[in-house]
Amino acid sequence: MRIDTTEIEDRALKVRQEHNIQTYGIKDIFSLIEQRGIHLIRYPFGKDTVLGFSTVYEGKEVIVSNSSEILSREIFTIAHELGHILYDFEDSNQDIKIDLDIENIDESISEIRAYHFANCFLMPEEELNKFIKYELKKKTKYLNAVDIVRLQIEFQVSYAAMVKRLYDINLIDYYKKNELFNDRNNTTSRYLFRMINADERLLNAAEVIRVPSKYLEYVISNYENGYIPYSSLQKSLSLLGMDSSIFKKNDNKEGEELDLDEIFEEFE
Repeated sequence: MRIDTTEIEDRALKVRQEHNIQTYGIKDIFSLIEQRGIHLIRYPFGKDTVLGFSTVYEGKEVIVSNSSEILSREIFTIAHELGHILYDFEDSNQDIKIDLDIENIDESISEIRAYHFANCFLMPEEELNKFIKYELKKKTKYLNAVDIVRLQIEFQVSYAAMVKRLYDINLIDYYKKNELFNDRNNTTSRYLFRMINADERLLNAAEVIRVPSKYLEYVISNYENGYIPYSSLQKSLSLLGMDSSIFKKNDNKEGEELDLDEIFEEFE
């Protein structure tokens, strides 16, 4: 199947412009997603289980990412899911897009399109060219493994994603691509990061639990207003690693316990 790569590249650039991105790469994709009004949930499902998924639930766009994957992969997954949100739910489709492996994409136009969007969104060709020319001050044929690390730090992606992107937009040829992968394989990404004393967060899993703040406010206010019992509040906050005792009211009367699905139902 064929996709309109020009249209996807243009749309990715327009999204960046909407958020007034002034840097080469996107420094905080988590805040950007929330600024778009998309409910972002980060949860440690465990490594090699699921990368993430997206859906529209009762009219609200939702992206869920697995924070047990290394940060660079989680970031790419979120960009990939944003592609699904932009292209696959325009007609208020309630289906869910679950991604187990976005590097070995299937033949569906939906996955190919979301993958291409993520690449264009995180690593625009023009910004890559400018960074190499003005920051690295090199011609692409002279790039080495340390240069790739500097690129991936700026654009918040993995080593492999950066090399593949440079190859796909013809900034490097097949032989340079293999050379760069061989250079990395002869050491490790962590060793390359330490060579330039770089922050290694991209190489580690965040293992965090994050939900939209409005959901927390909703659960707590429902308890404080007497709509749900303390046991429901306790169960909800324990899923987020939070201590519910600070919200407990001494005069609270325990009522019928509500199902967690009811607690997290969408509200106006």
